[in-house]
Amino acid sequence: MPRLTLAEQVAGDVRDKTLAQLLRQASDWDRKVVAQAVLIWMRDHDTVSANDLRAQLPEVAAGVLPGVLRGMSHNYLIGTGDYVPSTAPSTKGHRIAVYRRRTAADRAEVA
Repeated sequence: MPRLTLAEQVAGDVRDKTLAQLLRQASDWDRKVVAQAVLIWMRDHDTVSANDLRAQLPEVAAGVLPGVLRGMSHNYLIGTGDYVPSTAPSTKGHRIAVYRRRTAADRAEVA
């Protein structure tokens, strides 16, 4: 993984705090709607990013999407190491992570 500049590290910290705040403010229903959308998406696709689902979700839930994806990466998803430009106008094209389903082999590596 390439080494991040100080500015990138600070931006990442701000992003992480913002995502955590959005998740805390979201209702349990919002988080469950997003998680369900991710699970449904993954039935038919190999990878998922926030770009894939943002337009499919209610506006409130779409704001929770990045945090839910990151949270699901602890047990269901795994980062591919790939990033794509965000299609959300408010993000000005910053990079977002691409995830794939965690396999039994991935779980065995961690154990």
